[in-house]
Amino acid sequence: MKSCKTFIFSAFCIFFLSCNKNKIEESKPDSQTKNSIESKKKEIAESFDEFNKRFHSDSIFQVSRVDFPIEGKHVSGFEQYNWSRKNWQFQAVPVAEKTEIGEYEHSLVKTDTLVTEKFWIPNSGFEVERQFKLIKNKWFLIYYSDINL
Repeated sequence: MKSCKTFIFSAFCIFFLSCNKNKIEESKPDSQTKNSIESKKKEIAESFDEFNKRFHSDSIFQVSRVDFPIEGKHVSGFEQYNWSRKNWQFQAVPVAEKTEIGEYEHSLVKTDTLVTEKFWIPNSGFEVERQFKLIKNKWFLIYYSDINL
């Protein structure tokens, strides 16, 4: 009788533990589910080309994507100031691989997270530089220097 009770108790324990193990296994996400959850958390980075078009055509969008207080400044003759929302001037010329303006020198350096564009006229005191940075998968203008002496 004692061995029968022990057998029933042992069988019950094995059954109980195997049921709990299945519940634990079911509650654990498999690697495919885990990867799917992680990929949903990671937003897709905004396309610079799409951002560039919208930034230079929509003034409200542009101001929302300038990371004020912005580095760089405006210098024109004796007038000089740092950029703020109040004195910001709409930028209508999009970033381009090449420029058609013959008198200006132009350089463009693009990476996955930073775009730097410069225009200048050698020996003239004119130089414009702007930098766009990918921040939390969205592009922002982080630097704008407009110097015209």
